Amino acid sequence: MRKLLTAAVFLLLTATLRAQDISKMAKAKPFTISGSIGGGVTFYHSTENQYTQPPFAWNLYANFTPTVYNFSFPFSFVLTQYSSSYTTPFAQFGVSPTYKWIKLDLGYRTINMSPLVFGGQNFLGAGLELNPGKFRFAAFYGSLNKAVSEDTTSGHLAQPQYGRMGYGIKLGVGTDANHFDLLYFHAHDDSGSIKLINDTAAIRPQDNTVLGASFKLSFLHHRIIWTGDLAASALTQDLGASKVNSDTLTNTFDKLASHVIDYRNSTVVSFAGQTLLTILLKSFNTTLGYRRVQPDFQSLGIPYMLNDMQTFQLNAGLILDKGKVNLNGNLNDQQTGVSGKEASKLNTFTGSFNLGAMLSTHANLSMAFSTVDISQANGTAQISDTAREDEQVYTLSVTPSFNFGSASALSSVSLSATWSLLHDNNTFTAPTDESNTLTGMISYSCAFTKQSFSLSASILENRFAQDTNTYTSIGFNVGGGAQLLKKKNLGFQVMVGYLLNHYTLSPVSNNITGSANVHFSVKKHHSFSAFFNVVTTPPTSNYINLQQKLPYAVSTTNVAGGLSYNYSF
Repeated sequence: MRKLLTAAVFLLLTATLRAQDISKMAKAKPFTISGSIGGGVTFYHSTENQYTQPPFAWNLYANFTPTVYNFSFPFSFVLTQYSSSYTTPFAQFGVSPTYKWIKLDLGYRTINMSPLVFGGQNFLGAGLELNPGKFRFAAFYGSLNKAVSEDTTSGHLAQPQYGRMGYGIKLGVGTDANHFDLLYFHAHDDSGSIKLINDTAAIRPQDNTVLGASFKLSFLHHRIIWTGDLAASALTQDLGASKVNSDTLTNTFDKLASHVIDYRNSTVVSFAGQTLLTILLKSFNTTLGYRRVQPDFQSLGIPYMLNDMQTFQLNAGLILDKGKVNLNGNLNDQQTGVSGKEASKLNTFTGSFNLGAMLSTHANLSMAFSTVDISQANGTAQISDTAREDEQVYTLSVTPSFNFGSASALSSVSLSATWSLLHDNNTFTAPTDESNTLTGMISYSCAFTKQSFSLSASILENRFAQDTNTYTSIGFNVGGGAQLLKKKNLGFQVMVGYLLNHYTLSPVSNNITGSANVHFSVKKHHSFSAFFNVVTTPPTSNYINLQQKLPYAVSTTNVAGGLSYNYSF
């Protein structure tokens, strides 16, 4: 299959090169180049026991596109201090030469073929994309995972992984508006690529073959759009498992798979599909969607995917009063464990409604409401009533805003109120889970356009209540910014804040926050920037549940800053 794919790519590329319009190439500029290159350094200090980011970091990057007689060669790379790490590399480079409908992908690249077959996954290798007229072709071959051996001595806690190679191909017909594609993807782990010190490690070499199809149909001048994706996956979860004689298989799909792959005791065949119907009218739009993924379905070309689930979705939008009023709503119902093979079934229903209205030339109103309902049912196991999930979360926010002043001094005032409630129907867990939060804020900003500077200020209050305990914060933020020098190429912004905190269970200290940003550009090509921020967060008592609800309420001080440079050409 790999040799056939390589031959097909070579023949298609040869044919396209012969078909190029040499006369147009002669009239084009011999060479042009555009892009940017830059880098930066950052530092971070914290009094926390474990840092959430490295104390010092640096990066270099480049994105540029040289063009030779209408042939473009987009190239990019990223380098960081982790570039020599044995884990997933942070030194990535890639180039994608492009000419009209021909695109060659070399290095670290990605080709999004299908959300169920191959997409969102980088490969280190080569790929080709051709879209002449109504013909659609894409193919690639390369490394999907770098081999990472188990290491218990260096202090690195990286998860070991086998080296993985993969290739895929897409053949289709149509345009962006109407098309049908067939897809094939295969990935294989090299079982000898790493050393495992602990033989019982929960990692086994895998093999995966996925067949898929995707379509998109547009009707009534793109007012109605119907899309769909289907995929069948044969996943061998352990290449060390013994092979199975196809004559002993009883399932039709298993028998078909045994003619394509080496079927083993650890092989599972499963399916996934999704469809979406969109209606776009002048003042109304809606989307209806459904997604179903069978148990054990997995494509090694998709970084993350839930299986054994189904989802229904409905989105709608309405425009009224010549665009002055916008209404949007959506409903989503996700069910996991639908096959009954999991220990439990979980149903998550979410809904939201948003309103945006222009009341006048100086007044606007925004309102939003959302709800989340989570319920858990028995699967293969009987769930204890003391642990069963059954709760709802409601959130309501209202934000009116007003603007006034002149062209040289424009002011705006906004008021915001947000209420959130967590209601637990489980009488055993309700006392420690139920909570409500109320937040209010008034903010003001003023921009002086002739002087090129602005001022802002806000006052806020937040009250979190759970059982008989409350955590209240009242504070303010003030800041300003300006564009300086004759060409206004030096800019800065500063912001400081202070919060008074009160907790009914124990004394707490107050918050201090501050940040500063500076940007300087030279002759439209060079730009320099720097930032600095500090956050001091108060301690809480040893009340564990409240600390889980307020993970930021720990006694820490975090300081961060950095410098960066960018050259554009």
